[in-house]
Amino acid sequence: MLRRISYGASFHASHYCPNAQASFLNTGPGEIGLLGRAGGKRRGEWRIRLLATRVSARTSVYEDAAGAVGYLTTTFGFVQRLAPTGAAGRMHTELLLGDDGLVMLGQAGESFKSPARLDVDPSVLVHLYVDDVDALHERARAAGADVPDLEMSPAGDRRFTATDPEGQIWVFAQRVE
Repeated sequence: MLRRISYGASFHASHYCPNAQASFLNTGPGEIGLLGRAGGKRRGEWRIRLLATRVSARTSVYEDAAGAVGYLTTTFGFVQRLAPTGAAGRMHTELLLGDDGLVMLGQAGESFKSPARLDVDPSVLVHLYVDDVDALHERARAAGADVPDLEMSPAGDRRFTATDPEGQIWVFAQRVE
């Protein structure tokens, strides 16, 4: 069942439906789709295009993005999906944990200092739900990560927290029913 979550957004930048009128749709748990009316040769035709299964609105930047990718893939099992060079000539990487735990990170500019170097807490936490938090916790420990014991959150999730070498805080949780 499709549920509209935003109506009437103009969608002019897409090569898929040029000059289209579009609506973003919730196509299922955690899924976002686009419903658009084509403005080209097939005027009036409606199309549904799946945009993402999970939406990550934030890109974490790192002093050493390649090192962060290595740490996250080895320690937690992220898989590198994309690694293009951005417009500024710096690395941009998309990592997946499981089927839909998308995280984006990039190489910061030369003046950037990580939270670890500044000896401050990061401004946000990266929080991901996983299918088997116990197995991920064991993997992280086996890889040498300094992670505390698993705990129950006030919301009833089983979770653990980890801090990467540049000071970014990661929370991995599993819903407990």
